[in-house]
Amino acid sequence: MKDRIICNASPLIFLSKIGRLHLLSDLFAEVFIPDGAWGEATRKHDDATKSLQALKNSGKLVVFSVQNKVAVAAMIGRLHLGEVEVIVGAGELGILDVILDDGYARNKAKQMGLAVTGTLGILIAGYKAGIIDDLDSEIDSLRGIGFRISASVIEQLRNMFGK
Repeated sequence: MKDRIICNASPLIFLSKIGRLHLLSDLFAEVFIPDGAWGEATRKHDDATKSLQALKNSGKLVVFSVQNKVAVAAMIGRLHLGEVEVIVGAGELGILDVILDDGYARNKAKQMGLAVTGTLGILIAGYKAGIIDDLDSEIDSLRGIGFRISASVIEQLRNMFGK
């Protein structure tokens, strides 16, 4: 289990919608969510929001405020508030691991020296840890709720995991 990670809204939403939000608390001691990402993830007040609130109440999910508002404002544009707060917040909290799905945000985080994974990476980690038995069905579930995964990535995963 890794110690701490910072997560953006889209992985929270997607994992919650497929019933796999628990992977975050199974794989990490603490999951930090910046205010901007929390607001985006919980704005619909649906079942996903209830799952997120339950994880927050368990103490495994920590919502925090990024302090350097100037850095956040300077990076907003191509990146959304939650993505920027994940990157800036990682520096403030001294956390090197982040969960981001957007390609541009992932590249920016890597440029800043952060280790990046995404929703799919969390599912793979859950599979490798033996928490998930059937990675293919999890990927199908993600695709069923609108998560975009190219056919080439799916083929690479099947080759990697002998499917």
